[in-house]
Amino acid sequence: MTIRGVLLAGLVLLTGCADEPVDEAPLRPVRTLTVEASGAVGERELPGRLEAAANRRLSFRVAGQLESYAVRVGETVEAGQPLARLEATDVRLQRDRARSALAGHQAAAANAEAEWQRARRLYEAGSAPARDLDAARAQVEAARAQRDAARDALALAERQLGFIRLEAPGECRVASRLVEAGENVGAGQPVLVLACGDELEVRAALSEDLLGELVAGAPLQVRLPLADLTLAGEVTEIGLPVDPRQATWPLRVRLLNLADDVRERLRPGMAAELTLPLGGPGSGIWVPMVAVQQDIDGHYVYVAEPDESGEHADNAVNNGRQATVRRHDVTLGGRHDERLEVIAGLAPGEHLIVAGMSRLHDGMRVRLIDDPHADAGGEASP
Repeated sequence: MTIRGVLLAGLVLLTGCADEPVDEAPLRPVRTLTVEASGAVGERELPGRLEAAANRRLSFRVAGQLESYAVRVGETVEAGQPLARLEATDVRLQRDRARSALAGHQAAAANAEAEWQRARRLYEAGSAPARDLDAARAQVEAARAQRDAARDALALAERQLGFIRLEAPGECRVASRLVEAGENVGAGQPVLVLACGDELEVRAALSEDLLGELVAGAPLQVRLPLADLTLAGEVTEIGLPVDPRQATWPLRVRLLNLADDVRERLRPGMAAELTLPLGGPGSGIWVPMVAVQQDIDGHYVYVAEPDESGEHADNAVNNGRQATVRRHDVTLGGRHDERLEVIAGLAPGEHLIVAGMSRLHDGMRVRLIDDPHADAGGEASP
Protein backbone atom coordinates (compact mmCIF):
# COMPACT_ATOMS: atom_id res chain seq x y z
CA MET A 1 0.00 0.00 0.00
CA THR A 2 1.30 3.42 -0.88
CA ILE A 3 1.80 6.29 1.55
CA ARG A 4 -1.24 7.99 0.06
CA GLY A 5 -3.39 4.94 0.84
CA VAL A 6 -2.21 4.77 4.45
CA LEU A 7 -3.10 8.41 5.04
CA LEU A 8 -6.57 7.94 3.55
CA ALA A 9 -7.23 4.91 5.76
CA GLY A 10 -6.19 6.81 8.92
CA LEU A 11 -8.44 9.71 7.98
CA VAL A 12 -11.39 7.34 7.62
CA LEU A 13 -10.71 5.82 11.04
CA LEU A 14 -10.50 9.22 12.71
CA THR A 15 -13.72 10.30 11.12
CA GLY A 16 -15.46 7.17 12.38
CA CYS A 17 -14.25 7.73 15.94
CA ALA A 18 -15.53 11.30 15.94
CA ASP A 19 -19.00 10.10 15.14
CA GLU A 20 -19.21 7.75 18.20
CA PRO A 21 -20.94 9.23 21.34
CA VAL A 22 -18.74 9.88 24.43
CA ASP A 23 -20.13 8.78 27.80
CA GLU A 24 -20.46 11.57 30.39
CA ALA A 25 -18.88 11.08 33.83
CA PRO A 26 -21.54 10.24 36.44
CA LEU A 27 -22.51 13.08 38.75
CA ARG A 28 -21.66 12.83 42.44
CA PRO A 29 -24.73 11.74 44.44
CA VAL A 30 -25.70 13.80 47.48
CA ARG A 31 -28.45 13.57 50.05
CA THR A 32 -30.39 16.63 51.17
CA LEU A 33 -33.11 17.65 53.55
CA THR A 34 -35.52 20.53 53.29
CA VAL A 35 -34.78 23.28 55.79
CA GLU A 36 -37.67 24.35 57.97
CA ALA A 37 -38.00 26.88 60.76
CA SER A 38 -38.88 25.47 64.15
CA GLY A 39 -39.68 26.70 67.62
CA ALA A 40 -37.07 27.22 70.28
CA VAL A 41 -35.40 24.24 71.89
CA GLY A 42 -37.33 24.99 75.07
CA GLU A 43 -35.21 23.09 77.58
CA ARG A 44 -31.86 21.39 78.07
CA GLU A 45 -30.75 18.48 80.24
CA LEU A 46 -27.64 18.95 82.38
CA PRO A 47 -26.04 16.27 84.60
CA GLY A 48 -25.17 17.10 88.18
CA ARG A 49 -24.65 15.58 91.62
CA LEU A 50 -26.47 15.98 94.91
CA GLU A 51 -24.23 17.28 97.68
CA ALA A 52 -24.54 18.78 101.12
CA ALA A 53 -24.68 22.55 101.04
CA ALA A 54 -21.92 22.68 103.69
CA ASN A 55 -19.04 20.37 102.77
CA ARG A 56 -16.06 20.67 105.06
CA ARG A 57 -12.58 19.45 104.10
CA LEU A 58 -10.66 18.74 107.28
CA SER A 59 -6.87 18.71 107.56
CA PHE A 60 -4.18 18.51 110.23
CA ARG A 61 -2.35 21.67 111.21
CA VAL A 62 0.96 19.80 111.47
CA ALA A 63 2.71 17.40 109.11
CA GLY A 64 3.13 13.74 109.93
CA GLN A 65 2.14 10.18 109.13
CA LEU A 66 -1.54 9.27 109.32
CA GLU A 67 -1.84 6.64 112.03
CA SER A 68 -5.52 5.69 111.87
CA TYR A 69 -9.10 6.74 111.27
CA ALA A 70 -11.72 6.54 114.00
CA VAL A 71 -14.72 6.74 111.61
CA ARG A 72 -15.95 5.10 108.42
CA VAL A 73 -17.41 6.66 105.29
CA GLY A 74 -21.14 7.26 105.72
CA GLU A 75 -20.97 7.36 109.51
CA THR A 76 -22.70 10.18 111.38
CA VAL A 77 -20.48 12.01 113.87
CA GLU A 78 -21.17 14.42 116.72
CA ALA A 79 -19.36 17.62 117.68
CA GLY A 80 -15.99 16.87 119.29
CA GLN A 81 -15.94 13.21 118.23
CA PRO A 82 -12.43 11.97 117.27
CA LEU A 83 -12.04 11.39 113.54
CA ALA A 84 -8.37 10.63 112.83
CA ARG A 85 -4.91 10.99 114.34
CA LEU A 86 -1.29 11.25 113.27
CA GLU A 87 1.60 9.16 114.52
CA ALA A 88 2.75 11.17 117.55
CA THR A 89 6.34 10.01 118.19
CA ASP A 90 8.07 12.98 116.54
CA VAL A 91 5.76 15.54 118.13
CA ARG A 92 6.25 13.98 121.58
CA LEU A 93 10.03 14.04 121.12
CA GLN A 94 9.85 17.74 120.29
CA ARG A 95 7.69 18.30 123.38
CA ASP A 96 10.14 16.41 125.60
CA ARG A 97 13.08 18.32 124.13
CA ALA A 98 11.34 21.63 124.79
CA ARG A 99 10.57 20.53 128.34
CA SER A 100 14.23 19.65 129.00
CA ALA A 101 15.39 22.94 127.50
CA LEU A 102 13.01 24.85 129.75
CA ALA A 103 14.33 23.08 132.83
CA GLY A 104 17.91 23.99 131.88
CA HIS A 105 17.04 27.66 131.25
CA GLN A 106 15.11 27.85 134.53
CA ALA A 107 18.18 26.61 136.40
CA ALA A 108 20.42 29.08 134.57
CA ALA A 109 18.00 31.92 135.33
CA ALA A 110 17.95 30.97 139.05
CA ASN A 111 21.75 30.89 139.16
CA ALA A 112 22.01 34.28 137.43
CA GLU A 113 19.47 35.68 139.89
CA ALA A 114 21.61 34.46 142.82
CA GLU A 115 24.77 35.97 141.29
CA TRP A 116 23.06 39.30 140.84
CA GLN A 117 21.82 39.34 144.44
CA ARG A 118 25.37 38.56 145.63
CA ALA A 119 26.85 41.29 143.42
CA ARG A 120 24.32 43.82 144.75
CA ARG A 121 25.20 43.04 148.39
CA LEU A 122 28.91 43.40 147.68
CA TYR A 123 28.32 46.68 145.87
CA GLU A 124 26.25 48.05 148.76
CA ALA A 125 29.03 47.03 151.17
CA GLY A 126 31.62 48.80 149.01
CA SER A 127 33.43 45.57 148.23
CA ALA A 128 32.59 45.40 144.48
CA PRO A 129 32.70 48.01 141.73
CA ALA A 130 29.59 49.16 139.86
CA ARG A 131 30.67 47.39 136.70
CA ASP A 132 30.36 44.01 138.45
CA LEU A 133 26.81 44.88 139.47
CA ASP A 134 25.95 45.90 135.90
CA ALA A 135 27.42 42.69 134.50
CA ALA A 136 25.42 40.58 136.94
CA ARG A 137 22.25 42.50 136.06
CA ALA A 138 22.84 41.88 132.31
CA GLN A 139 23.38 38.16 132.91
CA VAL A 140 20.18 37.77 134.90
CA GLU A 141 18.13 39.60 132.27
CA ALA A 142 19.56 37.37 129.49
CA ALA A 143 18.85 34.24 131.54
CA ARG A 144 15.28 35.36 132.17
CA ALA A 145 14.73 35.99 128.43
CA GLN A 146 16.06 32.52 127.56
CA ARG A 147 13.83 30.97 130.21
CA ASP A 148 10.74 32.74 128.85
CA ALA A 149 11.57 31.68 125.27
CA ALA A 150 11.97 28.08 126.41
CA ARG A 151 8.59 28.29 128.18
CA ASP A 152 6.96 29.52 124.94
CA ALA A 153 8.63 26.73 122.94
CA LEU A 154 7.22 24.15 125.35
CA ALA A 155 3.75 25.67 125.05
CA LEU A 156 4.01 25.47 121.26
CA ALA A 157 5.13 21.85 121.42
CA GLU A 158 2.22 21.02 123.72
CA ARG A 159 -0.13 22.80 121.33
CA GLN A 160 1.23 20.90 118.32
CA LEU A 161 0.70 17.66 120.22
CA GLY A 162 -2.99 18.53 120.29
CA PHE A 163 -2.96 19.13 116.52
CA ILE A 164 -2.28 15.46 115.75
CA ARG A 165 -5.98 14.71 116.39
CA LEU A 166 -8.93 15.63 114.18
CA GLU A 167 -12.31 16.20 115.80
CA ALA A 168 -15.74 16.72 114.28
CA PRO A 169 -16.77 20.39 114.14
CA GLY A 170 -20.46 19.51 114.56
CA GLU A 171 -23.10 16.97 113.62
CA CYS A 172 -22.00 15.78 110.19
CA ARG A 173 -21.72 12.71 108.00
CA VAL A 174 -18.40 11.38 106.72
CA ALA A 175 -18.49 11.88 102.94
CA SER A 176 -15.05 10.56 101.97
CA ARG A 177 -11.57 9.73 103.25
CA LEU A 178 -8.91 11.27 101.01
CA VAL A 179 -5.78 9.66 102.50
CA GLU A 180 -5.04 6.10 103.58
CA ALA A 181 -3.54 5.17 106.94
CA GLY A 182 0.25 5.05 106.80
CA GLU A 183 0.61 7.85 104.26
CA ASN A 184 2.54 11.01 105.00
CA VAL A 185 0.44 14.15 104.95
CA GLY A 186 1.45 17.78 104.94
CA ALA A 187 0.12 20.54 107.13
CA GLY A 188 -3.15 21.73 105.63
CA GLN A 189 -3.56 18.75 103.29
CA PRO A 190 -7.24 17.60 103.31
CA VAL A 191 -7.74 14.09 104.65
CA LEU A 192 -11.50 13.96 105.35
CA VAL A 193 -14.62 15.46 103.75
CA LEU A 194 -17.68 15.94 105.97
CA ALA A 195 -21.20 16.72 104.82
CA CYS A 196 -22.68 18.92 107.53
CA GLY A 197 -26.18 20.23 108.02
CA ASP A 198 -29.52 19.21 106.54
CA GLU A 199 -29.43 21.53 103.52
CA LEU A 200 -28.82 19.81 100.18
CA GLU A 201 -27.96 21.27 96.79
CA VAL A 202 -27.11 20.08 93.29
CA ARG A 203 -23.77 21.03 91.76
CA ALA A 204 -23.10 20.92 88.03
CA ALA A 205 -20.82 22.41 85.37
CA LEU A 206 -22.41 25.01 83.08
CA SER A 207 -21.05 25.20 79.53
CA GLU A 208 -20.36 28.46 77.75
CA ASP A 209 -23.33 28.20 75.37
CA LEU A 210 -25.70 28.08 78.37
CA LEU A 211 -24.02 30.80 80.40
CA GLY A 212 -26.37 33.52 79.21
CA GLU A 213 -29.49 31.42 79.76
CA LEU A 214 -29.38 31.33 83.58
CA VAL A 215 -29.15 33.86 86.39
CA ALA A 216 -29.24 33.54 90.17
CA GLY A 217 -32.80 32.84 91.28
CA ALA A 218 -33.85 31.12 88.04
CA PRO A 219 -36.19 28.12 88.62
CA LEU A 220 -35.08 24.65 87.56
CA GLN A 221 -36.44 21.14 87.62
CA VAL A 222 -34.27 18.53 89.36
CA ARG A 223 -34.63 14.84 88.59
CA LEU A 224 -33.09 12.26 90.98
CA PRO A 225 -33.31 8.89 89.19
CA LEU A 226 -32.07 6.77 92.10
CA ALA A 227 -34.72 8.16 94.47
CA ASP A 228 -37.31 8.36 91.64
CA LEU A 229 -38.04 11.98 92.53
CA THR A 230 -38.61 15.17 90.56
CA LEU A 231 -38.11 18.29 92.67
CA ALA A 232 -38.19 22.04 92.23
CA GLY A 233 -34.88 23.87 92.38
CA GLU A 234 -33.48 27.39 92.22
CA VAL A 235 -30.11 28.65 90.99
CA THR A 236 -28.17 30.03 93.95
CA GLU A 237 -24.77 30.65 92.41
CA ILE A 238 -22.91 30.66 89.08
CA GLY A 239 -19.21 30.71 89.88
CA LEU A 240 -16.09 31.33 87.86
CA PRO A 241 -14.00 28.60 86.16
CA VAL A 242 -11.46 27.13 88.58
CA ASP A 243 -9.26 25.78 85.79
CA PRO A 244 -8.68 28.33 82.96
CA ARG A 245 -8.25 25.42 80.53
CA GLN A 246 -11.86 24.32 81.11
CA ALA A 247 -14.60 26.63 79.84
CA THR A 248 -17.20 25.52 82.39
CA TRP A 249 -18.79 27.52 85.20
CA PRO A 250 -19.67 25.91 88.57
CA LEU A 251 -23.45 25.89 89.04
CA ARG A 252 -25.16 25.47 92.42
CA VAL A 253 -28.89 24.74 92.67
CA ARG A 254 -30.88 24.76 95.92
CA LEU A 255 -33.72 22.28 96.42
CA LEU A 256 -37.01 23.89 97.38
CA ASN A 257 -39.82 22.80 99.72
CA LEU A 258 -38.33 19.48 100.84
CA ALA A 259 -40.69 17.47 103.03
CA ASP A 260 -39.20 15.44 105.87
CA ASP A 261 -40.02 12.08 104.25
CA VAL A 262 -38.43 13.23 100.98
CA ARG A 263 -35.32 14.52 102.76
CA GLU A 264 -34.79 11.13 104.41
CA ARG A 265 -34.61 9.49 100.97
CA LEU A 266 -31.88 11.80 99.74
CA ARG A 267 -28.18 11.09 100.11
CA PRO A 268 -25.20 13.24 99.10
CA GLY A 269 -23.54 11.77 96.03
CA MET A 270 -26.76 10.87 94.20
CA ALA A 271 -26.78 11.59 90.46
CA ALA A 272 -29.08 14.40 89.40
CA GLU A 273 -30.46 15.69 86.11
CA LEU A 274 -31.21 19.39 85.77
CA THR A 275 -33.80 20.57 83.25
CA LEU A 276 -32.90 24.08 82.15
CA PRO A 277 -35.62 26.19 80.53
CA LEU A 278 -33.99 28.04 77.65
CA GLY A 279 -35.35 31.40 76.54
CA GLY A 280 -34.18 31.42 72.93
CA PRO A 281 -35.95 33.11 69.98
CA GLY A 282 -39.51 32.34 68.94
CA SER A 283 -38.36 30.49 65.86
CA GLY A 284 -35.09 29.36 64.34
CA ILE A 285 -33.35 27.00 61.96
CA TRP A 286 -31.62 23.98 63.43
CA VAL A 287 -29.48 21.76 61.21
CA PRO A 288 -27.45 18.57 61.76
CA MET A 289 -23.96 19.28 63.01
CA VAL A 290 -22.44 17.16 60.21
CA ALA A 291 -23.80 19.57 57.59
CA VAL A 292 -21.80 22.53 58.93
CA GLN A 293 -18.19 22.92 57.85
CA GLN A 294 -15.51 25.47 58.62
CA ASP A 295 -12.51 26.97 56.85
CA ILE A 296 -10.44 30.14 57.14
CA ASP A 297 -13.44 32.25 56.12
CA GLY A 298 -15.74 30.83 58.80
CA HIS A 299 -18.63 28.38 58.97
CA TYR A 300 -20.52 27.39 55.84
CA VAL A 301 -22.95 24.82 54.41
CA TYR A 302 -23.66 23.48 50.93
CA VAL A 303 -27.12 23.93 49.44
CA ALA A 304 -28.41 22.11 46.34
CA GLU A 305 -30.40 24.11 43.76
CA PRO A 306 -32.42 21.54 41.77
CA ASP A 307 -32.89 22.04 38.03
CA GLU A 308 -36.27 23.51 37.18
CA SER A 309 -36.50 21.69 33.78
CA GLY A 310 -36.63 17.93 33.37
CA GLU A 311 -34.25 17.62 30.43
CA HIS A 312 -32.06 15.16 32.39
CA ALA A 313 -34.86 13.22 34.04
CA ASP A 314 -34.60 10.27 31.68
CA ASN A 315 -30.82 10.08 31.62
CA ALA A 316 -29.87 6.61 32.83
CA VAL A 317 -26.44 7.75 33.95
CA ASN A 318 -27.77 10.60 36.12
CA ASN A 319 -30.50 8.67 37.89
CA GLY A 320 -32.40 11.29 39.91
CA ARG A 321 -32.80 15.04 39.72
CA GLN A 322 -29.76 17.12 38.99
CA ALA A 323 -28.78 20.20 40.97
CA THR A 324 -26.10 22.84 41.33
CA VAL A 325 -24.11 23.18 44.56
CA ARG A 326 -24.07 26.58 46.23
CA ARG A 327 -21.95 27.48 49.22
CA HIS A 328 -23.70 29.53 51.93
CA ASP A 329 -21.69 31.22 54.66
CA VAL A 330 -23.66 30.92 57.90
CA THR A 331 -23.71 32.44 61.37
CA LEU A 332 -24.24 29.94 64.19
CA GLY A 333 -26.12 30.34 67.44
CA GLY A 334 -26.72 27.71 70.09
CA ARG A 335 -26.28 23.96 70.17
CA HIS A 336 -28.64 21.18 71.20
CA ASP A 337 -27.41 17.57 71.14
CA GLU A 338 -26.22 17.02 67.53
CA ARG A 339 -27.95 20.11 66.11
CA LEU A 340 -26.67 23.64 65.54
CA GLU A 341 -28.74 26.79 65.27
CA VAL A 342 -28.22 28.84 62.10
CA ILE A 343 -28.94 32.50 62.77
CA ALA A 344 -28.09 33.82 59.29
CA GLY A 345 -27.17 32.41 55.89
CA LEU A 346 -29.88 29.76 55.47
CA ALA A 347 -33.58 30.09 54.66
CA PRO A 348 -36.55 27.73 55.06
CA GLY A 349 -37.28 25.70 51.94
CA GLU A 350 -33.66 25.38 50.80
CA HIS A 351 -32.19 21.92 50.20
CA LEU A 352 -29.34 21.45 52.67
CA ILE A 353 -26.75 18.83 51.68
CA VAL A 354 -26.19 16.48 54.61
CA ALA A 355 -24.36 13.54 52.96
CA GLY A 356 -21.85 13.24 50.13
CA MET A 357 -20.21 16.59 50.95
CA SER A 358 -16.59 15.53 50.42
CA ARG A 359 -14.80 17.40 47.62
CA LEU A 360 -17.80 19.57 46.79
CA HIS A 361 -17.32 23.13 45.60
CA ASP A 362 -19.49 26.06 44.65
CA GLY A 363 -21.10 25.65 41.22
CA MET A 364 -20.52 21.89 41.04
CA ARG A 365 -23.20 19.71 39.41
CA VAL A 366 -24.56 16.85 41.58
CA ARG A 367 -27.33 14.26 41.55
CA LEU A 368 -29.97 14.13 44.29
CA ILE A 369 -30.59 10.62 45.57
CA ASP A 370 -33.51 11.46 47.83
CA ASP A 371 -36.91 13.00 47.33
CA PRO A 372 -36.43 16.77 47.56
CA HIS A 373 -40.12 17.25 48.30
CA ALA A 374 -40.07 14.97 51.36
CA ASP A 375 -40.86 16.65 54.64
CA ALA A 376 -37.53 16.58 56.50
CA GLY A 377 -38.36 19.29 58.98
CA GLY A 378 -38.33 16.81 61.81
CA GLU A 379 -34.68 16.00 61.05
CA ALA A 380 -33.59 19.56 60.60
CA SER A 381 -34.73 20.73 63.97
CA PRO A 382 -34.37 19.14 67.37
